[in-house]
Amino acid sequence: MPRTFYGPYGENNSTYANAGNANLGRFRMGHILILPDQRQYRFALNDGTAEVAGRLYQSVVSLAGHTNIVADVARAIGATAVSATLNTTAAAVDIYAEGISHINDVDGEGYAYRIKRAMTAGAAHASATSTGVLTVNLEPSETVQVALTTSSDVSFTRNRYHQVLITAAPPTGGLAGVSPGVCAADRFYWSQVQGYAAVLASGTMREGLPVQAGLTTAGSVENRKQRLQGGGVTALVVTAALAYYYLVDSGGTTTLNAIITTTAGTTVGIDASGGIAYNSPTVGQCIKPNATGDEALIDLQIPA
Repeated sequence: MPRTFYGPYGENNSTYANAGNANLGRFRMGHILILPDQRQYRFALNDGTAEVAGRLYQSVVSLAGHTNIVADVARAIGATAVSATLNTTAAAVDIYAEGISHINDVDGEGYAYRIKRAMTAGAAHASATSTGVLTVNLEPSETVQVALTTSSDVSFTRNRYHQVLITAAPPTGGLAGVSPGVCAADRFYWSQVQGYAAVLASGTMREGLPVQAGLTTAGSVENRKQRLQGGGVTALVVTAALAYYYLVDSGGTTTLNAIITTTAGTTVGIDASGGIAYNSPTVGQCIKPNATGDEALIDLQIPA
């Protein structure tokens, strides 16, 4: 499993060649680096594109055809492999190395198993066709705890730090950290997840307020927002006397939410109890705001 490495300043800018054995790196993916000032990084593998400094990165998007799929054979307690039949999209060799296979329904549900590190090509799993069987080998000492049957539903999940890419807007995968921008394509590097970092700003930033992954600009952050869903509104009755109901954001901008008549019996109903309509994960806190399109200083607090 990933461990913690206390390193000197400058180690966070190091990159490492792919060893060639199915994305094998010097450390396990997710390995922690902590600098003397407590900035924290995770060992990650880039995808086929050079990293961009100050951009927020995410994991690969999950594949529906590799999620909630039926186990092809029964697995007894103590088994060291899990397998299921894919629905769509082929699986390249070892893409799930150091990832997770969890049983999401029926026999064995509620258990999650770590997939083996690929010290040699194919050690985690062989390739599989879009409708073939994917069989993953589990880490040593990781074994099936409750017997699986051909009714068990299985889901395969990539390691969050495997072939990371710039966040979509909003993100479509788990956050993997902010790039220092020194990594060429298909190399390992340290992705920052904690402490002060320069990150692309989107919109007007406010010092001291929480920030989230950008909703409209890929790889960026913006001040945290919550957007209400409207509902249960009756027809507006025309009247000369109106009251306006506004929402005010962190920057002081007002948005018209509703018009309320002041005449008795004709008030428009307001339902502000709905969920967040368009959300994005929290990244940290803004320390030094900068103009949109520039890099702001963010105290990253990305969960491990």
